[in-house]
Amino acid sequence: MTHGSTPAQQSPYTNNGGRPRSYDVPTWRKVAYYGGAVLQGIGLLMFLSVFVAVFAAFAGIGDVFGSGDHTAIGSGIGRAFRFFPVAFFGFFVISAGQWLRRVGRQGLAGSGVVLSPQGEARDAEPWRRSEGAQDQMRLEEIPTLQAALGGAPGPTGSPAEVVKLRCRSCGYLETEDAAFCSQCGQRI
Repeated sequence: MTHGSTPAQQSPYTNNGGRPRSYDVPTWRKVAYYGGAVLQGIGLLMFLSVFVAVFAAFAGIGDVFGSGDHTAIGSGIGRAFRFFPVAFFGFFVISAGQWLRRVGRQGLAGSGVVLSPQGEARDAEPWRRSEGAQDQMRLEEIPTLQAALGGAPGPTGSPAEVVKLRCRSCGYLETEDAAFCSQCGQRI
């Protein structure tokens, strides 16, 4: 078994399938995501329409979304129950909107529509690159944090060099600002 990678075994992260790397999400995924949100809103309105119709019937508002007799509450409730198929269909529209948003957010391979590990890596690339950029920003802040905590970095970005002196009596390494050895107590 060889440890070298052949072009067929390369990681999908190495060359991005021949496409340029990008932080941006493709337009079709944005359309799918926001279109799914619109479908969810429409489905929610369809689902809630039955509750509005039943409330209107019980409140005695009269004719519920139709023409007819305004006096009988029973007929208003009967008309309100006609909205149950619309509410049931609204539930399916909400589910379709959620699925469409997931495809828009994760891509075809990332959401499981297409079974492709390389495609899944490409679909997740904008978020992975964004997370990497955030990690890089955190790493760049470390010298600033060290300076704030008192360990100011040197000119190369590494911490300042610490000089130690050896005690003539016991040989203990002591910091250069010490007047007495912390091991034996003799003057440095």
